[in-house]
Amino acid sequence: MDASRKDVMSPRAFISHASEDKDRFVLDFATQLRAKGIEAWLDRWEIKAGDSLVDKIFEEGIKNAEAFIVVISSHSINKRWVREELDSGVVRKIDKSCRLIPVIIDDCEVPQVLRHLKWVKIANLSNYEAELSEITSAIYGTSDKPPLGLPPAHAMTAVVNFLPELTKADNLVFRTLCQHYMQKGEKFFQIKDVYENLMVLGFGEDEIDESLNILAGRGYIGVKKIGGVRIWGIQLYSFSLDAFVRVEVPDYGEKLVTIISKIVNESVDTNSVLQETTGIPMPVVLHVLDLMEEKGLLRQTGPAGLPFRKILQVSPELKRILRQP
Repeated sequence: MDASRKDVMSPRAFISHASEDKDRFVLDFATQLRAKGIEAWLDRWEIKAGDSLVDKIFEEGIKNAEAFIVVISSHSINKRWVREELDSGVVRKIDKSCRLIPVIIDDCEVPQVLRHLKWVKIANLSNYEAELSEITSAIYGTSDKPPLGLPPAHAMTAVVNFLPELTKADNLVFRTLCQHYMQKGEKFFQIKDVYENLMVLGFGEDEIDESLNILAGRGYIGVKKIGGVRIWGIQLYSFSLDAFVRVEVPDYGEKLVTIISKIVNESVDTNSVLQETTGIPMPVVLHVLDLMEEKGLLRQTGPAGLPFRKILQVSPELKRILRQP
């Protein structure tokens, strides 16, 4: 491996310690750091006979280190030499040129200058793999934090604000219910009929339940519950469904006038004939008839739960609506 590549891949770590801790911990610790690709600087390995201690430690060891590791023990806290090395390490940290990492191996008082830092406490000097991993991650600047995933589908899905006072999530749930109606023509259905579509949007069970209860609490839908807790049935109300239909059905205004004209001018009195003669989708025809009945514009009948309507009476007001420009 050439020198330039080695410098890039191997961060340097200076290890400040008391000589009494060398054999019981520091030698093994430095060896394991080197096994992790970290250029651990240790006096025993770097200082040869005749070398200047000051030059080697301060000019070569500390000055070139990306990490300054100080081993705090009952021995090192009283060592003048360790304090001088630590002072140099603190200065480099202040200059933002290295990371200062305290490693505690004894039950002893941590020097005041280190108390504001997060230190690593090693309880078992014979088994400290987890602590070594934490130190290695700090030196390399890595993290075991899980990667950031994609937001749920509903967070990235655009939706019309059909119900402006409610959240985007509530409007997406409401839209899903209305889309089911447009496919099936059913204003009362079971939650299981739309559950898969809601899950595809990334909603969790609690989120679905919360939005349904809020929609019901605001009077936009009706819900049926098992034991008063678990929702099993959904009922869409015509007035709230109309907020969806007016936006999502193309040329809805024209379709509305066409249906009213058939009823008033041609006396068409069933939803099946209205659909056949206009080509308007059956769910739209059924919605218009139900909405006009709720507004008192006509009276109709039909088997409960079935898509069949027969108009029994038309209000004079419906005729007036048709004459309005």
